[in-house]
Amino acid sequence: GSSSIPNFFHIMKRQFTETEWGVIKSMSNEWMQLDMFHRHWALKESFLKAVGVGIGFNLQRIEFSVSPLQLEIGKVYKETKMLLDGDKEEEWLFEETRLDDCHHVAVALGKQEGFGQKHSDVCSMEPNQPQFTLLTFEDLVASGIPVTPEDSAYWDNFCSKQESPVKQNSHSR
Repeated sequence: GSSSIPNFFHIMKRQFTETEWGVIKSMSNEWMQLDMFHRHWALKESFLKAVGVGIGFNLQRIEFSVSPLQLEIGKVYKETKMLLDGDKEEEWLFEETRLDDCHHVAVALGKQEGFGQKHSDVCSMEPNQPQFTLLTFEDLVASGIPVTPEDSAYWDNFCSKQESPVKQNSHSR
């Protein structure tokens, strides 16, 4: 919803450390900076989901040192390191993949109660084995079962609606 990438970065300033902003802004143009922003965001989100905390967590407590700077599409990387409250976290491994020119995936793997495996067990997959599979909407719903019988009148009513909502006059009742 921002008018520009610099304005968006200004709004998001508190979500990253100065070091992370330095890496983000070191990219050669605004689109590459935005791409690096999304990579850092995916890493932070992966950690928050892994530990089960919400976005109320102070994101400046975690800092990522991304490596390498450029990711090849389809290749899995495990070099990125994380600092938590300024201390290097050796117990956490982050797998990163660039799915295409616009999408990053980051998975946080760490020692947790009930996790039941060490990193070596999790990361013992063959190096060239694909670890992510792109699924279409059809793939996701192929085995779906309707929870209620189909109501053709409901569908007809849905199809008769306009494509976009009409702005209502605030004075009309």
